[in-house]
Amino acid sequence: MSIQAARARPGRDERASEGPAREVRAWDLPTRLFKWTLVLLVLNAWLTNQWGDAGIAWHMWNGYAILVLVVFRLFWGLFGSSTARFANWVTWPWTALRYGLDLLRGRGRPYLGHNPLGGWMIILLLAVVASQGIAGLFTVDHNGLYGGPFANLDFGDPTPVQKALSRYHHMAFNILLAFVAIHVAVNLFYQFVKKDPVIGAMITGRKPVEPFADQPEMRPGRALWLRAVLCLAAAAMVVFGGVKLFGGSLP
Repeated sequence: MSIQAARARPGRDERASEGPAREVRAWDLPTRLFKWTLVLLVLNAWLTNQWGDAGIAWHMWNGYAILVLVVFRLFWGLFGSSTARFANWVTWPWTALRYGLDLLRGRGRPYLGHNPLGGWMIILLLAVVASQGIAGLFTVDHNGLYGGPFANLDFGDPTPVQKALSRYHHMAFNILLAFVAIHVAVNLFYQFVKKDPVIGAMITGRKPVEPFADQPEMRPGRALWLRAVLCLAAAAMVVFGGVKLFGGSLP
């Protein structure tokens, strides 16, 4: 080996002095803001529901905000950064099953974004939140005085469909809690047992470099924030415009 080559190759002490392992971008800020804002809104939905008639207006506007966020996430799954896009983590069910079997055998590969099983959990969570919010648009409260924009309170007693949607609207929160509990437990398992910082990454947006199975680093694309603002504006138009288009009344 030549003297020049030996000098060019860093020694162990030099590599050790380079500091901690390099990190890469995992999640963009709009995705992280969506997640934690949705957590706060779901919690606030439960709190305002406990206030009775005094909290009904807050509860309804909170529900609109949740629906706007869910629709935003659908748009962001098409136009967001690489780890936010559905195409990069929504897989066939058998792919998720194969990943789960590999995980049980201790052969599960790390993912920068959602792994195949985690992707399906996110889809289920979004579906339950969306269905609960949509049911709330038709829900009538226990005394028949307040309701969603499609409650049609002026037409007398609630219809069987409205009663069914009202029951589901209240029952779905328990379903959501069950999914949330599973989601949190799995994330804690990855964070502290598998040493995969999934929780930390959703806060900081970064992960240590690993041989990820999906992509080496998040690619934000051009004009990230402009796309995020446009997606949010479009989501608000879909929710509030849809209510008005189909004859609903906003509070």
